[in-house]
Parts: sequence; C-alpha cells; structure tokens
Amino acid sequence: MATPQKVETSARLGSPIRRSEIIERAESWLRPSVPYHTTKFHHNEFGIYRTDCSGYVSMAWGLPARRGGLDTLGLASVSEPIERDELRAGDVLLRTEGSRLIRHVAVFHEWTGEDRTAYWGFEQSGGAGTVHRMVTYPYGGLEHYLPRRYLNVIQY
Repeated sequence: MATPQKVETSARLGSPIRRSEIIERAESWLRPSVPYHTTKFHHNEFGIYRTDCSGYVSMAWGLPARRGGLDTLGLASVSEPIERDELRAGDVLLRTEGSRLIRHVAVFHEWTGEDRTAYWGFEQSGGAGTVHRMVTYPYGGLEHYLPRRYLNVIQY
C-alpha cells in the first residue's frame, strides 16, 4: 500500500527523463540567457517556470510546472543523495541548509579534469541569470552542497 509521502512524491515527479534531455533542457535557457528573478517566469518549449535556481532545475528535470516548479526543499524530496564519484550529467549539487536566501542548486554537467576538483555546471544565479560555468567542487568552496540524483532519471 502506498504511503501518503510516496503518493505526494510521485505527484511531484515528471516523466522519466534521459540525462541528455536534462542537459538539452538546461542549455535551452542559455539561448539567450534568462535573467534571474524569484517571482518572474520564463516560457519556452519546455513550459513556464520560475526564473530562480530551483525553478530552473525543475524545468531541466522536466518536473510539473505547477507554481513554476519546486523550491530547493521540494527538489530534495524528488531526489536521492549520491556520492561524489557517482555524479553524472543531470545530477545536482543542492544546498537545503539555511534560509531560502542561501539555499541553492546547480546542475552538474561534467568534470573539468581527472582530479575531479571542479566541474562544468549549469545554474540560474542572481546578477548573472542562466550560466554554464566551471565550479570548484562542491560549489565554489562553500559547504553544505550535496550531490543528488533525480528519482526519475533514466539510468544507463
């Protein structure tokens, strides 16, 4: 029998999605870069989502666009913790600790080198909008960013 928590989580999930689709969706906000805002929305071929970091990841993961996507705590509820060495394209580095003003999420794309001290990531950030940039692991030397994987990503 499904528990209320499992039913609620299942309602938040989108359709299963391939990693290549997550990256394609993340790149869509770079043409042109979408300005960051916590209360505005962006509409493209993938739907209408909030233009903050969690709205951006909601769009990239193909989550239902109700209210513009999930917040960072909601993203934690539809993902699972993974180890650093398990990071693959479409996973995220997520900070749920602290107030909503310091919570943040970035999409992992790929490692910059074999030493795995930095990666290419996509994010929606204040002052810059949508960017694809090199980030020092886990997130610019800041603590509390944990690698996570979307529950409905297709593993192969």
